[in-house]
Amino acid sequence: MAPNRARLLCKNQTAFVKCHLSYIIIFMRGIFIIIKWEILKVYSNWKRAAAVFIIPAAVMMTALGIFPYLINYMSTGSVKEKPVSVINAPDSFLQYIEDTDGTTVYEYVILSPEEFSNKQESGELIRELRNGSIYVLWDENAGAAYVGCDGNSAIAINKRDSFIEVVMDEYNDMLSRQGNRVYEIDRFNPVIKLLDYRTTANEGAGRVIPPVLVLLIYYCIYSLTSDMFASERDRGFYDKLLMSPVSPKSIMLGKILASSLLVTGASYITFIFLFLSSWLNRSNSANSLIPFGVFLLPDQLMVIALVIPVTAFLCAVICTNIIFSVKRMKDVILNLQMPLIYLMADLFFQIFTGTPGRLEFLIPIHGSIAVIKTVFLSEYRPWQLIGMLLTGLGTAFILLKRTFKKEGYTS
Repeated sequence: MAPNRARLLCKNQTAFVKCHLSYIIIFMRGIFIIIKWEILKVYSNWKRAAAVFIIPAAVMMTALGIFPYLINYMSTGSVKEKPVSVINAPDSFLQYIEDTDGTTVYEYVILSPEEFSNKQESGELIRELRNGSIYVLWDENAGAAYVGCDGNSAIAINKRDSFIEVVMDEYNDMLSRQGNRVYEIDRFNPVIKLLDYRTTANEGAGRVIPPVLVLLIYYCIYSLTSDMFASERDRGFYDKLLMSPVSPKSIMLGKILASSLLVTGASYITFIFLFLSSWLNRSNSANSLIPFGVFLLPDQLMVIALVIPVTAFLCAVICTNIIFSVKRMKDVILNLQMPLIYLMADLFFQIFTGTPGRLEFLIPIHGSIAVIKTVFLSEYRPWQLIGMLLTGLGTAFILLKRTFKKEGYTS
């Protein structure tokens, strides 16, 4: 009897394995059908495709372009950049700013020492400094150039340091190559003497690109999932779809993965837009949110390329969970917009903060911003990515399981 029982047990186990394999194949096939259907549905409508791939990137690029002018107007009362006043400059510098490409970004006002003294006595100098002007005072005897600005304004300090980097440092390099005397550059502040402040292109971009990218990821996911789930449910189409041969789990997961794949592609395009915007910013204005010269190595790009799809998947699961937590369309839209407020606040938070803390990598969605930021700051460590992936995917699977359970998708 023992051999017969063994054969029967073996047959039962084989049938069990085959049954589960068949279920997995049918489940995966259902997911693939839904993914293919949703992607084709988006691409068949050029307006929706543009809304997902082109419009968000174009709107954000326009906003980033307008922002420096807005900041300049708020700080100086004028959209135009204030000219740089040059006092007692040597002929070599006047010839340099006239002939050299790159220095023409700035407008110059050439003043004599007497005109400068008159401005000091009349108080006009202080007023111009407080309105964002920069003054460059040359002292031939001391062999120094004093570059002054309003020390109470972070924007003015940024403009001053940008001017020194773009113009003065290059001018000194030219003098050095020609064997002439190099001028000492003193960040002199006629109003208040301040500590030196400067930043590289990657550091400046690291404060803006990560939160902007994640904000756009959520916005695109929010738009797609609200249409794939909320709008179809409101029209009654989603209930009809549940009566198809495809299992409810496959339908929901297929839609989530389809939106994640679409937004991942759109995010790669957006990242290229943001990256190119740095190299198109030839003026390198101090007010620019993305300064000129951002550069990342291939391994750094690979980390960002890995973070984006995980973030998109997490955002898709969060939006799906929100949609199935409420019934009315108005409530769905209101609840989906709440994370947008959080991400907007995070954007402003990132602009004024430095290296992320250890715990920031374990906060869902925010951890993605933290990892990308450390990549730009060249402070990335593998454990940061691992922590973000585990937290993000873990949160996504927990929310996904709760959504399945709430909707009764147990099979």
